[in-house]
Amino acid sequence: MGARVRRVDWLTVIRSLGSDELPWFVGRALAFLGHPDPHGMSLRLSGRFRDPRGDAGACHVLAREGEAPSAGVVVQAPDPDDDARNLVLSSPWHEEDAADAHDLVASLLARFPHESAVLRLDAVPADRRRALAAALEPLGFEVDETRSLRFDLSQVPPIGSPLLFEAWSLGSDKRFREFYAAAEGRDVSDAGWAYLKRRHGPFHPDLWFLARETLDQKPVGYAFFGLGQRRVDGRYTLDAVGVAGELRSDSTMLRRLVISALQELSSFSPVGVVEAEVSLLDGKLGDLLRLVGFTQVSRTPVLVKRPR
Repeated sequence: MGARVRRVDWLTVIRSLGSDELPWFVGRALAFLGHPDPHGMSLRLSGRFRDPRGDAGACHVLAREGEAPSAGVVVQAPDPDDDARNLVLSSPWHEEDAADAHDLVASLLARFPHESAVLRLDAVPADRRRALAAALEPLGFEVDETRSLRFDLSQVPPIGSPLLFEAWSLGSDKRFREFYAAAEGRDVSDAGWAYLKRRHGPFHPDLWFLARETLDQKPVGYAFFGLGQRRVDGRYTLDAVGVAGELRSDSTMLRRLVISALQELSSFSPVGVVEAEVSLLDGKLGDLLRLVGFTQVSRTPVLVKRPR
């Protein structure tokens, strides 16, 4: 079947699948979600696979000697040329013991070099999400939920007095990092700071801002963006935004900061878009972004292993 095999120990095999095994894998994933007819549905879906060989190669299973596979997951491994190496796992399933999912994921973490990892839990029932969370916690995974949001820069609301922005420079990196750490209320490691700069592609210093009321006053907030395309209809990512610690309860200042930053981007790309992904750790930021005009595209429960 052309499957790649790697022995982890004398009892356990972690392998990807051959194309003829793909319907079986889909059936196991559907059964894990509680589908009433996983086998029948997987057979009906099999005719729709555009690239059975490629899809099967992304499916990895754990099998112990003399036994059928007991856990599986789809792997999207980071490319060596990716700016940020994020390992994405999806469509997880396991048989009786969630510990098998732990063993499978642990092996994949060791196999694929990465800076961060996320296990998507789309449509997975709550009790099974809890079991997976408990099994993967020793590997550094945390329970989270991500919301994907989108804003059209042609719809930036008016603001009476926009904040003034200072762009990042090599000489200001220490000051940017210290302000960000203080605003977030936590230390930021070298790896975490570097990852944030490359989270959605190459680092663009002119899109990382500290905000002030006036140039001679101390910063009141920060807004860090990534760039997909810089043009009239360009695409940006909102990678981090927040206000100084003493202003954390001031939603008016945070709203003013976000609108000021969107106005700045709209001067480059008046019909562009900004995409954002917020998590439970961001508190009420997602709600505030929606009040500003961001629309929610999706909402996904996940387990996340973040860079430290």
